[in-house]
Amino acid sequence: MSRTLLEPPTPRAKQIRKTRIAIIGVMLVSLVASALTRDWARAARDNANRGNSPINTSGKSTIANMNSYTLALLLGGLRGPLVLILWTSSESQKVDKNLEDFDTKVELIRLLQPEFDSVLIFQIWNKAYNISVQMSSLFNKYTTILDAIDYGQAALQNNPDNINVLEAIGDVYFNKLGGAAEKIYYRTQVRKESLPHKLHQRLDKSDPGWRRIEMDQLVDANGYILPEKLRPLRQRPADLPAGEPFNDGSELQYLAAFQPFKYGVSPMALGYNYYKKAQMLQRVTHLRHAQLSEHIVDGRPSIALKFWAEEEQEIGRRNEQRAFNIVLPNAVDRTELELPTAGLGLNEKPVALDDVNEAIYDYDRSALLTGFAREEYQQHLKLFPNQIFTYQSHLDGLVATEHFGKADAAYLHAILTTGPERAKWVKIAKDEYAQTIFHYERIMMKYYTDEGVFRAFFPTVKREQIDTLKPDALHVASLRIQEAIAKGAQESHGEDRGEYLIDIQRCSLRLKTLEETH
Repeated sequence: MSRTLLEPPTPRAKQIRKTRIAIIGVMLVSLVASALTRDWARAARDNANRGNSPINTSGKSTIANMNSYTLALLLGGLRGPLVLILWTSSESQKVDKNLEDFDTKVELIRLLQPEFDSVLIFQIWNKAYNISVQMSSLFNKYTTILDAIDYGQAALQNNPDNINVLEAIGDVYFNKLGGAAEKIYYRTQVRKESLPHKLHQRLDKSDPGWRRIEMDQLVDANGYILPEKLRPLRQRPADLPAGEPFNDGSELQYLAAFQPFKYGVSPMALGYNYYKKAQMLQRVTHLRHAQLSEHIVDGRPSIALKFWAEEEQEIGRRNEQRAFNIVLPNAVDRTELELPTAGLGLNEKPVALDDVNEAIYDYDRSALLTGFAREEYQQHLKLFPNQIFTYQSHLDGLVATEHFGKADAAYLHAILTTGPERAKWVKIAKDEYAQTIFHYERIMMKYYTDEGVFRAFFPTVKREQIDTLKPDALHVASLRIQEAIAKGAQESHGEDRGEYLIDIQRCSLRLKTLEETH
């Protein structure tokens, strides 16, 4: 017999009804939450456009200034599939060299995957290297690299102590802007734009159409870093002893010791600043890089200082050439710059005094930086003593670079002065050039002389004992070894020795001039 309408519902029917009511309740709550989230996101976007957003303080209008948390709430379970689509689409565009809306997709990927540092590392590298090389002009390459740095800075807004991003930004400054094939152009732009200059940006950073075309100013008219770049954002950790270094949160904290930057900030210097931040995070807070070993992260600041010192030396050469109207526009390698001005007489008259003074500044700064670099290497080797075999040659090279910088600065001072003042500078230049030759000959003997050749001249001397040889004995042996190599002795370090021999030739020519004049 069938059940009538007056019969009570079965337990199963009651359960189905309860389930339906629960589902309807969840849907209603979801709709309300979605509406509230939408209004919150809209308010956050409006505040950002007025420059008052607590969510996005980078100033750049990206995805309506919504942060990753907002996007995650809005997208829910759709975030994963959307990321996959964006990755596939952006990589296809890169291969096809179709960069329309590429930046937007990459920015969305960052916002949707902020917790994956490997994504941030890859995209910073992707923009700075893969995308920049697709640009047809140096200017567009340069601005694309700056955009990669902005991408990293945006990631730091949410996590200022992200060791992976700090290291990646340092790498872009150091290796790309400071070491790429186009480094002369990049280096010039960075130094020039770090100084006070008239901005060419016609839009505010909060405008959706804004695109970076130049760096922001970093120093004032006297070369001192802008106060806002050195303003501490955090206090010393309570468990850190007084005097111990730590990241205080200021943007250019580790460049304060090198002020003033009279002729602009080097990309090598900026690379050092971010490498140092990453190093201190590792030392103080024991954070670890996602891909690099501890000794690599800890050693990069010292390497950056070494290359910065060598860069200053190279820039000094170029300024010296301009000062005496000897310009090699196509010279890229430093060794090409050593000899053109090596034979300058002390009575030569510069055509541009400002360039002479800038060259002296560069040489002095090169010598100064070697001291900071050696200290940085020593601190690194205290933590990683097994790296001494890698970095001992760096330390020896820094000593030679210091003497070289002092010698070249003194030589230019001698050109600019007369009488007793000139005699003082001549003596300094003689001593420093002689020291430079000695240290370069010692480096060649220790690291760039084949064992067979070395044993022929020093059958009872070990390599580590070379440091005990007197300059005269080392010089005679070095000349004899070079003669033997010229006659066909086995040699596998010709390229390295060639660079040092050019440096020695410059020093020897100037020593000869100094001896003949005084």
